[in-house]
Amino acid sequence: MSDGAKLFFGKPCVEAMNQRISSGLQGKNALLCTIGFDDGKWNQYTESLSKSADKYGCQCRRVVAPSGVLVKDFSELIAENSADPNVTGVIVQQPLPKVYGEALSRIDVKKDLDCLNPLSVAAMYNGDEGFRPATPSAVIALLKFYGEEISGKRAVIVGRGNAVGKPLALMLLAENATVTVCHTKTRNLPEICRSADILVSACGVSGLITPEFVNENAVVIDVGLSFVEGKSRGDVSDEVYKMCRAVSPVPGGIGPVTRAVLFENLLKATKLQ
Repeated sequence: MSDGAKLFFGKPCVEAMNQRISSGLQGKNALLCTIGFDDGKWNQYTESLSKSADKYGCQCRRVVAPSGVLVKDFSELIAENSADPNVTGVIVQQPLPKVYGEALSRIDVKKDLDCLNPLSVAAMYNGDEGFRPATPSAVIALLKFYGEEISGKRAVIVGRGNAVGKPLALMLLAENATVTVCHTKTRNLPEICRSADILVSACGVSGLITPEFVNENAVVIDVGLSFVEGKSRGDVSDEVYKMCRAVSPVPGGIGPVTRAVLFENLLKATKLQ
């Protein structure tokens, strides 16, 4: 890796957020409820949230749905935990099998920390008050922490998923960036990406972003996560670190900030309730 590429590590950003979150949650008896299935990646993620909850002085309830549960029963599971007055905030496994998608409408919008209820999504689309998804929020938080101007910049997002690509496009537009959303069917993808001041990749394809995708002044935010030979990898190839101005690494970049944003949203939920 070249010394010329500044590394946007998440840890310093999280440290700047921690005092505000910890002091805000102190004495609130906040309870985060995670709902999902017995899935390796999800279990790993919820375990990390549970450890973070301990650090912030709040609790974490991990609800595991049985494999093959009926949609109506999964919906009721979400509804029951959302209605529990002891629960401050709810997050549901993502990505979620499509058959269970309708269950997300049962999340209380005042506890919808990851902006999954269609009503929460509508509020984001309209620019109304409400929660914003954690990972896209982490992208913007990381850019701002490292002093990157967003307004007026050209941002290119590779990935059009509901978890990152689509909401991030709306959130960057709200920050006055000019946004292009690309995907696997996009023609001349490297050429479009090279035009970006801010390039965000959220595909989960190891090594997707190669030097031909970037220019020397680009800031590259790597949101992708895949596992190669047991090691976590991002979308950005090692060679890109020699070619651009700054990169967020995987691991150690967006991941820690995403977790911190969830607890920042939990703090917001305590105020709404």
